[in-house]
Amino acid sequence: MHKKSLIINCLLMMVGIISMYSCSSKKNAVISKKAGLFYGEGTANLINKKYTEALKMLLNANELEPNNSEIINNLGMAYYFKGQRDLAIQHLNRAIELNKKNADAKSNLATIYYHEGNIKKAENLYKEVTTDLTYEKLAITYYNLGVLELDKKKNSLAAENYFKKSLEEDENYCPSYFQIGLIKYSQRKFNSALKNFREASMGVCYEIPAPIYHQALALIELKKYDEARLKLDLIETRFKESPYYKKAKHKILEIGQMQTRLSSEKQASGNLFESPEF
Repeated sequence: MHKKSLIINCLLMMVGIISMYSCSSKKNAVISKKAGLFYGEGTANLINKKYTEALKMLLNANELEPNNSEIINNLGMAYYFKGQRDLAIQHLNRAIELNKKNADAKSNLATIYYHEGNIKKAENLYKEVTTDLTYEKLAITYYNLGVLELDKKKNSLAAENYFKKSLEEDENYCPSYFQIGLIKYSQRKFNSALKNFREASMGVCYEIPAPIYHQALALIELKKYDEARLKLDLIETRFKESPYYKKAKHKILEIGQMQTRLSSEKQASGNLFESPEF
């Protein structure tokens, strides 16, 4: 009897333990789901530049899951865009500490260092990110390395190589085409520049006026004035709120003046071979 009672008590204890773990598991799932909702809303606000709302949501998410590397990364960026540089770096380093493979946190930290002029730290972090061959944003990372080489080191050859690597990762990454176009233009390789500027106006860059304007500049250098005029007319039509609108109007006037001058020179040249009048 005593033995039977002991077995029953043990069974009851086991049921109690199972119930406790079951309740704990359900509670953790609820917390995780709630944190995920705060994280999603905070991230959306971050993307839409609603930084105060982003910070609120991400703080809520972090309170529920204080050791979540992804949440802490985005929280760090929310702090950064709210002007809290030290808190931003503290959180990004914490995100990396929690997850050594958090390439987003490394990239964000590298970009902060880049804008502060700490080129060595930025470059080292970007290069560290490129060792993760599974990272989905390698095209952006190589692009950032290219910009660093071009802007801070004035090394156009190394920059171009990085932009090409960027395109190897994502052949549709139009910002890299644009940067290669600028390099070729500066080298007076206008046909190559034009080709890259055209590629740079495709895809997600379709609504950006800069590649179209630079196509016009390359066409002017190639003396294809009518084609250049069409590109500038396009900017006047589609991008009236852009700074390129005024630039386009100015270039249209320049083209008109050049064409008038060339027409006058051609006419004068033709008159040299006319019979003299008596």
